[in-house]
Amino acid sequence: MIALMPFKFPHRRAVIRFAFCGFLAWISTVFSTFAGYKARPYVPLPIESYASRLTSEGLTVAVVPMFTDALAAKTFDKKDIVSSGIMPVAIVISNNNGFAVDVSGDSIELLVKGDHIRPVRPEQAIMRIFQHTLPTQEVRVPSPVPFPRIAIYRSNADALDDFNYKHLGVKRTEPNSVTAGFVYMPVKGFANLSEALEDAQIYIPDLYRADTRQPMMFLEIDLKPAVITGPKK
Repeated sequence: MIALMPFKFPHRRAVIRFAFCGFLAWISTVFSTFAGYKARPYVPLPIESYASRLTSEGLTVAVVPMFTDALAAKTFDKKDIVSSGIMPVAIVISNNNGFAVDVSGDSIELLVKGDHIRPVRPEQAIMRIFQHTLPTQEVRVPSPVPFPRIAIYRSNADALDDFNYKHLGVKRTEPNSVTAGFVYMPVKGFANLSEALEDAQIYIPDLYRADTRQPMMFLEIDLKPAVITGPKK
């Protein structure tokens, strides 16, 4: 005969400890799954390293169109920005003058196929990029114990802060210094964006001496050099 060992139920304290550890693991999974937007720094390269640039009146301005989702995701923590209809364009300004220069980002235009496209404000860009993200939604995360569905609030406030911080706006570049900022171009509807940009320009009309408010020469910078040297996917 085989002797059977008597079954012992786990101690109540051990059961509670196991359940609590499972709950903590579940909560950790929830918050890691729905982690918020994280700002990524943008540090401009030496001005001569940019393919699309123009020099006039002691000022060199480079433009960097982030025309693919992969390019945009290197600077902004979202994987489908361009697919959502927004193309971030970095404007890098190197001022070799003895006076400061101001530039207005809101008047910059994307000239493509006869159209003059103005940038949208950061809050408008965020609305377009996150248009398919619900502010709240019920989710079920796999867990060792049957916890119910929970409502997760997904805020885009951190993304808006980042887009505002990187926005060019009205930017002043001090003498012998470099500044950078972004404009957010609406590009929904292009069948082949990179192909369209090969025949496009960035038009910068509002450049001023900060001391006298005297306007400087407008700039029109071809995007083709930046597009043909950048990735297409």
